[in-house]
This record gives sequence, structure tokens and C-alpha cells, in this order.
Amino acid sequence: MKPVNKQLILFIVGICGGILLAGLIKSELLSGTELLGENALLQVRYAEIDSKSLFLRLLGQRLGEALLLILLSTTFLGLAAAWFYAFRFGISLGLLLVTLFAAHGIKGLLLLAAGLLPQMLVYVPVWSLLLALAERTCRRLYYMNGYEGLGGLKRMGIHLSAQAGILLFVLAVGCWLEAYVNPYLLRLTVKIF
Repeated sequence: MKPVNKQLILFIVGICGGILLAGLIKSELLSGTELLGENALLQVRYAEIDSKSLFLRLLGQRLGEALLLILLSTTFLGLAAAWFYAFRFGISLGLLLVTLFAAHGIKGLLLLAAGLLPQMLVYVPVWSLLLALAERTCRRLYYMNGYEGLGGLKRMGIHLSAQAGILLFVLAVGCWLEAYVNPYLLRLTVKIF
């Protein structure tokens, strides 16, 4: 029997929590804000995007979060950090789903898809692997009954560094897609509103 993926469960619980939270505070989310209003959509349609600056900002944010998770995974807080990230991603998606659907109906879901593609095709697997790596690393370091010795810890450090390096590189590719490709897809989608 396969072990239960706690991260997936926390992500789904987070989505449900985000949907419930958005349902409770929907009027506050939508009132007095131009986040999803016609003016905001017009700004998206006609905005000139400085993709290089956007890429650098996204790179700093996304890699910073990933590095924090990797560092936390080497402490006894690694499990809690991995679970927190999974839950937080779910809450964010749930809030976004309800807010966009409430503001624009089915078009809002199309807007959500356009806002998430193509970078989510990279981010979802990378973050899934990062969360699994963080959980596995923390479990091996702190929660398994076994002593790996200095040689085992050194090998584990090398593997963690190699895997994390590859995942961070692919995360940077997702940032590039978000900065250079996504604005054009989003602009095309906003034209139908």
C-alpha cells in the first residue's frame, strides 16, 4: 500500500479552505478594489511590460522562496515548512478561483488559466519535487532511526545540492516563461473581456 501524500492532501485542504475563506469574505475581496475591475483589465491589455525587470524580480522571489524551503529542510522544521508551503499554495489557488469566478464568471476561469500558463507547467512539477525533497531530507536527517555516519551525510549533502541545483535551474526557466511568454498570453485573453 502506497503511503499517503500529506502534501497533496494539505494542498487540497488548502484549496477548500481558500474557497471557504473567499466565500466568507467575498464582499471584502471585491468591494472597493480595482484588482479585477475593468480598469485593471484595460491596463493589462495596453501595458508595456519590461520583461527583463519582471524576470529579475520573479527570479528573486521564486528562487528566494525555494532556497528558504531548501534551507529549512535541513533543520528539524523541514517537515512543517514543506507542509506549510503545500497548504499555502492551496489557499492561494482557492482564493484566486473564487475571486476571479465571482468577478467575471466563466471568463474569470479563462483569465485564471491565462494568468497561470505556461509557467505553471514548470512550477507545479518543480514545487512538487522541491516539497518532496524537503520532506525527504528532513526525515532522513531528523526523524529516521538510523545513523548514516559522516560519509552518509556527505553523500546526502551532495545529492541534495545536485537535486536542488537542477530544480532551481528549472524554476528559473519557469520565471523566464512567466516574464517573457505569459504577458502576451494574458494580453490576448484580456482582449475578449
